[in-house]
Amino acid sequence: MLLTKDILVVAPTPSHPQDSGNRKRIYSLFKYLQSQSFKIHYVLYNVYNQDFYCNQSSYDEMTQEWDYFDFVLPSHDSHKVLANLRNRFLRSSSYKKLTNQGIKLPIQYSIDDWCSDNLTNFIRWKCNNFSFAAVFVEYVFLSNVIKYVPKNTLKIIDTHDVFANRHISLIENKMTASFFTTSIKEEVKGLNRSDLVLAIQEEEKEYFERHINPDVIEVSHLEEEKFITREYQYVQSVGVIASRNAINISSVKKFVEIVNKKETLKDLKIYIAGSVCQAIRQDYTNVVYLNHVDSLEKFYSIADIFVNPMLSGTGIKIKTLEAFAYGVPFLSTTSGSLGTGSIFDFHNFLTLEELVNFLETIYTEKISLTSLQEASKKCFYNYQSKLEIQLEALVNRLETWNAL
Repeated sequence: MLLTKDILVVAPTPSHPQDSGNRKRIYSLFKYLQSQSFKIHYVLYNVYNQDFYCNQSSYDEMTQEWDYFDFVLPSHDSHKVLANLRNRFLRSSSYKKLTNQGIKLPIQYSIDDWCSDNLTNFIRWKCNNFSFAAVFVEYVFLSNVIKYVPKNTLKIIDTHDVFANRHISLIENKMTASFFTTSIKEEVKGLNRSDLVLAIQEEEKEYFERHINPDVIEVSHLEEEKFITREYQYVQSVGVIASRNAINISSVKKFVEIVNKKETLKDLKIYIAGSVCQAIRQDYTNVVYLNHVDSLEKFYSIADIFVNPMLSGTGIKIKTLEAFAYGVPFLSTTSGSLGTGSIFDFHNFLTLEELVNFLETIYTEKISLTSLQEASKKCFYNYQSKLEIQLEALVNRLETWNAL
């Protein structure tokens, strides 16, 4: 048996509310491990040092949800001169303007630029006062904390995404490169600090295996079956849900614009939910902005078909997995289905124009949505069976590491 079943989680995002893909992934993974009798010590690091990062409601919810909860603010670290200069420039409006013009500057973050002394000192204190079976570092840019974790503790980096040269694809798609991006060398440096790396989808697992020394296993996002008990007939309305980030904003905006350029689709109702609504207030009479929705079940019951219009991106698109879990008719670009395993053509359109053309066909010709609904259910079952094997492998790693 294990010496301890305590797990330390170091994360740069709150687990509550679950209003974005990364929060949903983190919450579902550690709730699953709690169900396997592990105790979760959740350390939230306010990487942006912003007041709205964690309000009182979120703080209270996380305190109640996890066995232990700590909130750490970043320190200024004036001795890190180059890191501070990079942070100031890469988060500036001047840099955003340059990237919006398609200019790719030869400057990126070093792997530890977002990891301050306050965090590493706190993790050192935490490890001196508690015994952990494993430490999960959420995102490679916080991997510096691993240096302060005892050797006999299993060190895991949950990658979420590939961050090497991440800014390039964003700039090529005319999006703001506002999140973390680094070089291949720096990302490898961070990942090599771990004993085990979690990739969120198979393609990224293969990528990491080619570059790093630690073992890599795939652990995708956890979703439970929540099939909507409704027969979908024809398309009269479309649903889109997304959080507020550069990729989502550009993708949803473009989807709405393409739909509204078609005379045949002018009466097609589009329901948009999520924080992306705050950034895309386009004045179209057929668009309904739902903003934050308290119930995903109600959202996935409101429209006839759902769309993930992602233009680019890596990782796994959790809103696609959600649509599969609710068993609703669904259309997506190839980027939107990345890592989900779907081979259906209507989940893998190369462009938004192709997706909207297909939507136009099934709308104008009143084609039944039954086959699309069944496809989502099939994708979910295939995904779920694969996920069960992944979770079993992860728990086995945790229980056999440093066991008596």
